[in-house]
Amino acid sequence: MTVPLEFKKEVEMLCQLHHPNIISLIGFCHHGKEKIAVYEYTDNGTLHDYLNNKDKEPLSWEKRLDICIGVARALHYLHSGVKRAVFHRDINPINILLDRNMMPKLANFVISLQGGLSTLKPKQIKVDKIVGTSALMAPEYAIHGIVTDKCDVYSFGLVLLHMVGHNVLNYLIQYEEHTLEETMDPILKGKIAPECWQVFTSVIQSCLEYEADERPTMGEV
Repeated sequence: MTVPLEFKKEVEMLCQLHHPNIISLIGFCHHGKEKIAVYEYTDNGTLHDYLNNKDKEPLSWEKRLDICIGVARALHYLHSGVKRAVFHRDINPINILLDRNMMPKLANFVISLQGGLSTLKPKQIKVDKIVGTSALMAPEYAIHGIVTDKCDVYSFGLVLLHMVGHNVLNYLIQYEEHTLEETMDPILKGKIAPECWQVFTSVIQSCLEYEADERPTMGEV
């Protein structure tokens, strides 16, 4: 029986990737109709759960920053730390898992794409089928099907918005600079040093530039 392409692709991809902030593949099985992939156990579920489940203990600002930095390091590794650059294409809080120490693990590589050699400037890939989380897609990907490392940068910027309690769609539709602070998660108010907040918001704004070439690389982030 032929192995389904998406299953085969994710298994092959994860066998090549080794980074503390990327989920580890423990093993897999394809027997008849059974297709099983076994990943390392992440005790604390998804980042989405922590940001939206009122029964969970709220994340401190320091822990939110640690998670952001871990995800950024994982993306930097994918874009420039492997032989061929990897574009994840679905960076969102559901695909960021948290282990028992709350270390983030980037997961779900089913729709990821491999680009050219990571030592070269990443080349764009044109796809006919646009898949992923539509609300978190870079405009050039959502509209034209163009995939580069800057698509992941854009989605990462939207994850940063989630981290401070923002409704992403509201931000994109009616953004005004002062609302970033006024509409943040109430639990964070008064807990962030002004200098830190200034850097954080500037990173968000640079990641969400409409033109891909104006966004930073993940190394710069």
